[in-house]
Amino acid sequence: MTKQELIERVYKKRGGPQGLTKKAVADIIDGVFAELGDYFVKSKVTRNATPRFTYPGFGTFSKKKRKARNGRHPQTGETLLIPASTTVSFTVGSDLKSLLNSK
Repeated sequence: MTKQELIERVYKKRGGPQGLTKKAVADIIDGVFAELGDYFVKSKVTRNATPRFTYPGFGTFSKKKRKARNGRHPQTGETLLIPASTTVSFTVGSDLKSLLNSK
């Protein structure tokens, strides 16, 4: 699903004549993702705390550190050092997992 498709789907369910405009829906969605991005950029992973955002019934986004590791170039087979990096992982919530597996 693209950003525009998400905006359209939310608008059809929550917008319309008595609800929000498409512009308002787009602004809200942009704001939510901007806040999540800012939170994960500014937060720090420590030994005792992992920054996370949980949306009950949907899942949990967590900021994680990956250690440097060895890898291989797929075409030449040459050994490469893959540098350490920081990423955001997603764990599916139990309600969403049940819905996905029920069909």
